[in-house]
Amino acid sequence: MPKASRILKVGDKAPDFTLKDAATGNEVSLRELLDRTLLIIFGRGTW
Repeated sequence: MPKASRILKVGDKAPDFTLKDAATGNEVSLRELLDRTLLIIFGRGTW
């Protein structure tokens, strides 16, 4: 898929994805958090 077609615009729905909980290490999907307030921060690290 071309990079330009993966860019979300304001008002777009986020695709479902799974990440590890930083506190427990358990996997959590976006779908599990539907009725909660959610803040997602994307940071760029250097390594």
